[in-house]
Amino acid sequence: MKFELKAKLTFSGEIEKVKADIADVIRTAAPVLSRGAPKGKEAEAARVISWQVSGNELEMELESGRYVRAHDALLRLARLLATELGRKHKLGLRRMAASDCRILLPIAEAPAEAVAEIRKLPYEVTVGESAVEIRLRDLNEADLRGRVVDRLVSLIEETTKRVSARAAEPKVVREGPKLPHPFTENPFDVAKRLGWIRDFPGRGQWIYEEPYAKLLRAIEDIIIEEVARPLKFEEVMLPKLIPLEVMQRMPGYLDGVPEGMYYVSPPPRDPEAFKEFKQKLKLTKRVPVEELRKVLKEPAYVLAPAQCEPFYETFASSHVRLEDLPVKQFDRSGWTYRWEGGGVEGLVRTQEFHRVEFVFLGSPEDVVSIRDAVVERSTKVVDQLGLEWRLLVATPFYMKEGVVGDGSDSSKVATYDIEVLLPYDNSWLEIGSYNVHRDKFVETFKIKEVKGRQVWTGCCGFGTSRWVVGFLAQHGFDPARWPEPVRKRVGTLPPVPKVVE
Repeated sequence: MKFELKAKLTFSGEIEKVKADIADVIRTAAPVLSRGAPKGKEAEAARVISWQVSGNELEMELESGRYVRAHDALLRLARLLATELGRKHKLGLRRMAASDCRILLPIAEAPAEAVAEIRKLPYEVTVGESAVEIRLRDLNEADLRGRVVDRLVSLIEETTKRVSARAAEPKVVREGPKLPHPFTENPFDVAKRLGWIRDFPGRGQWIYEEPYAKLLRAIEDIIIEEVARPLKFEEVMLPKLIPLEVMQRMPGYLDGVPEGMYYVSPPPRDPEAFKEFKQKLKLTKRVPVEELRKVLKEPAYVLAPAQCEPFYETFASSHVRLEDLPVKQFDRSGWTYRWEGGGVEGLVRTQEFHRVEFVFLGSPEDVVSIRDAVVERSTKVVDQLGLEWRLLVATPFYMKEGVVGDGSDSSKVATYDIEVLLPYDNSWLEIGSYNVHRDKFVETFKIKEVKGRQVWTGCCGFGTSRWVVGFLAQHGFDPARWPEPVRKRVGTLPPVPKVVE
């Protein structure tokens, strides 16, 4: 990794006459510019390559490796110069800027998908065989102090790791028994044919009729009875309209997948503002979207893409006491929304779907233990439902690393996923994600413990819409062939409404 920086410091007066003092500061600054570099890595610290003065401006070129990066060295050097020239000559530092910042990042063997994402960055990007070069122009002092360069480097590294992890073979840590699957049709096709689901104008949305809804509720009730209640999770009802300021605190969402959310623009509470909209609607008998654009306010909310956002907001900028923890809650009060764009697929990838979300806050040991207990009970539930399943370790998109080691030590595993087999195409479908966030959400929501002790958060998402898909894919649509726990709860399925074509 290499950084090259062309920078300019502007002072309150002429500095030609103090060149000797500037030279002394730069010559003796080496220890400061290398402070923080690991032992043996001093060569990767920053250094001044050249400098010159003109009027009240000092132009410099700096370069560095990974440690004490050139832009950080500039800030340190600016502080030294401002202190020395201010003390000796009453000269103040008025402005700091970088006209050019060149970054060389090694990305050997980066997947093509990662390279494609990097090319889309809003900077000058050149991708070579073993490195990517990025140039940032005209960085002001706020950019330099705001660590824009570091965040860009982190973004590229995270993109490469995330795509590489996605492309890697899944790490299966446990599997359920292999089962026969006499039913091999796609449940989406059968559900449409039987009228269990019906078309809806919204892309990736369906009307779920009585039999489908009854099956979903039965599976949901089993999850609550077999997982939530024994582990003493209490039910809450969380908002599904999430203010942008709350969403901004959710790691990896607005700053990672803003394209995957629905944004909500509130209207003004003024009937007159909609006068032209209503007139055009009456005259043309079509929705005049252009008139809506004129009157709607800027987006202020998103429809909940994670379902757990309000839980963390409950404790935001507050103190908790370890003795009062853990807090364990679950929510099943509404839809979850994600914009899949062209990626919608039948019933397995939709824009709105049902989930049961478990959320918890506690000591690190408690959070890991709770997550692991939810995983154990969840695998027993999929066994009760007679499903062929497997358990994997995974890397969540909001963390750089999801697992350390071979996955056998659960305290080092960020995420476990449960997948079930879809016999109709022999693929696997994720139906549950079980996460330990460590202190990621605690930091972004500024949750503190009164004595400074460490607290973590976790969440477990049961994608019940997908549980139904997996269940129907393996068992079919004849209730007589369903496992007894489901038959008992479903009873006699109601008929679907008849429609005369």
